[in-house]
Amino acid sequence: MAGLSLDVLSDICDQVAAYERAFLSEASLDRYRRACAWTTSEVAKEARNRANEAVEDAFDNPTPWMRRAFAYKRALTKKGDIIQADVSVLPSQSIVLKYAMGSGPQIRRPGDAGLAKDRILVPYWRNLRDTQGISYNAYGNLPGGVAARLAREAAGTTSKRRVSGRWGVYKGELDVGGSRVAGYIARPFRGEAPIGKNGRSIVVNLGRPKILLGAITQARYAPVMQAPYDEAVRKAVDRIPELMEGELADAIEYRANRPPRDMRRLG
Repeated sequence: MAGLSLDVLSDICDQVAAYERAFLSEASLDRYRRACAWTTSEVAKEARNRANEAVEDAFDNPTPWMRRAFAYKRALTKKGDIIQADVSVLPSQSIVLKYAMGSGPQIRRPGDAGLAKDRILVPYWRNLRDTQGISYNAYGNLPGGVAARLAREAAGTTSKRRVSGRWGVYKGELDVGGSRVAGYIARPFRGEAPIGKNGRSIVVNLGRPKILLGAITQARYAPVMQAPYDEAVRKAVDRIPELMEGELADAIEYRANRPPRDMRRLG
């Protein structure tokens, strides 16, 4: 996903083409093509670096994994009329980053990336903390393995080492804020409670069930990364004159210092 757009490609082509005549007058067509390949590669590399840096500003406390989302590929050939270098998002990170790019709000539906393949699950942090002793990790996410453990317990598979004070878990529906929410629910402990004045007691829930992970039909995301990405690419493209002029100066210096043809034959 998210390669260099056509207008950027045109801008790169136009800028490097502006140096063709100068290279042909001072060096050679082959030297010009090598300069174009190196410059295009450097532009892609800088766009990658700037885009990865922009992740820090676009997202709230992104993980190191997300800060390495963008990659680039250098131009593999320095000959011919087609020279290409690429900027892209790594496949794993693109599953998440695709919701932060585009021309408008992005919609995530069940079956897309998330805590479950068949629905979108959102954590209820206070309930997770109070009944499971679980809080978000350093990056504001659900710690790894928690969703799988809740699913196992809801299916009847419990750990051999039970954590003291942790509520049981079942899969069902619960009224939350006036709406019926499906998901994983914490089951309170049960105990005896007296009834009447004759000493009788009954077994009751010692609390109310609490939703842990609730299913929603869709999630909506703003394309917070698109503008920073576009700016990263623009700043990288702006370096083309500097890069091409440096290549041209190197070509001129090499030509000036190259020994005369007769000397080369003698050597």
